[in-house]
Amino acid sequence: LVGGDGAVHHGFCDVTILRSLPGAVLMAAMDEPSLRASLEFMREYDAGLTAVRYPRDTVSDLCAGEACPPFELGKARCLSKGYEWLGDLESPESGMVPDLAVLAYGTAAVDAAKAAAMLGEEARVAVWDARFAKPVDVELLTSLLKRRIPIVTVEDHGVVGGFGSAVLEAASEVGLDTSRLTRLGLPDRWIYQDSRAKQLAEVGLDAASLAGSFRGVLARVGAAAQARSR
Repeated sequence: LVGGDGAVHHGFCDVTILRSLPGAVLMAAMDEPSLRASLEFMREYDAGLTAVRYPRDTVSDLCAGEACPPFELGKARCLSKGYEWLGDLESPESGMVPDLAVLAYGTAAVDAAKAAAMLGEEARVAVWDARFAKPVDVELLTSLLKRRIPIVTVEDHGVVGGFGSAVLEAASEVGLDTSRLTRLGLPDRWIYQDSRAKQLAEVGLDAASLAGSFRGVLARVGAAAQARSR
C-alpha cells in the first residue's frame, strides 16, 4: 500500500506475477537491516531471478539493537523469543509450543509482532518474518502443522495468488493438513487514496485489527476442538 498515489499504484500483485516465473526467488524486507541483508543475498545468488519488495514508509525500529541474520534461501526468521526451535525439524522439542503461529511477509511482520504483544497473556502467539514468498519455508510449515499449531499468514498484498497462497500450495504439495491455515491480506477490490496507516486499518492489516483477527482464529480453533471432543 503506497498511500496517496492512487488505487492502481499499490504493489498488490507483484508476488502473484513474479512467482509464476521459473526459478524466481521473491523476498520482502521488514526494516532497513533486512533490506540490506536481502540485497547481499541477491548479490551472491546467480541461479535465477531475485526480487525484493519494500514499502514507501518509515523504517521500523522493532528489531533495533538486534543483529539481523543473513538471508538463507527459503528460510523464515523467528521474531518471538523461545520459539526458534520450531524452525528445525531435527530439533528436539525444547520449548513452549505457541497457541498460534503467524507467518508475515515484509513489513506486515512489524504489525503482526505488535498485535501479538497486544494479546499479552491471552495467548502465546509466535511471529515469524517469512522473508521469502518463493520458496517458502516448508520445514517450518511442516513443523508447525504436524504439531497442529494454527497458522495465520499476513501480507500487504492481494490474497489472490500472494504469499498466503504460496504457503497453502507448498503445504499441499508435501501433504500437510491446511485446515488450520488462515490467510490475511488485501481484499479483492481497489484501495483508494489515504495515508498508508489508514489504508492498513481499512483492510484490517494494522496491529489493532490483526490482534482482533488472531483472537478470532484462536476462538474458532478452540470451538472446533471442543466439538471434536464431544
